[in-house]
Amino acid sequence: MTPPTELAAIRNLATAAHLFVEPIWLEWNSAWNGDAPVTPSQWTCGRTSLFLSRALAAEGFEASWASGTPSLSSSGPELGDFGFLSDAGWQSHAWVECGNVIVDITADQFGAPPVHIVDRYDRRYSKGDRDTALPEFIRARQRAVDEIWPRWRCNSRKPSTLIPEMFAYTAE
Repeated sequence: MTPPTELAAIRNLATAAHLFVEPIWLEWNSAWNGDAPVTPSQWTCGRTSLFLSRALAAEGFEASWASGTPSLSSSGPELGDFGFLSDAGWQSHAWVECGNVIVDITADQFGAPPVHIVDRYDRRYSKGDRDTALPEFIRARQRAVDEIWPRWRCNSRKPSTLIPEMFAYTAE
């Protein structure tokens, strides 16, 4: 079990990261040539989770990027029950595993709170055995995080000044 003070620090940092990256999602989504996202975080989970894992690690937390993909395409074969289990079934998704919790700041696209922290074994999350993105997309994800990282490091907003009650927290 994660100590309450550590959970509070993770929640504060995740909240700060969410507030920081929210306007960046607009930048990322403006480059998208498809339909407009339903929520600003839609289609950003890979980059956002990579950024969040880096931010947590920079503050001394053991954090790792995780993902799951139920199939490689809408017409492709099923890989299994991987990703995030929404009301519509398993969805491709990425999140951060930090100690005994999952920290997800893009699960709002599935109806969860903007900062979603749950037990690491929450049944709605199922990690696949590999990153199924093509190598060029993995590199693009890394570049996107590298590009925003200096902005985060120079950001004057400190997690301790945020009001974490704005976001729901559940640890099951």
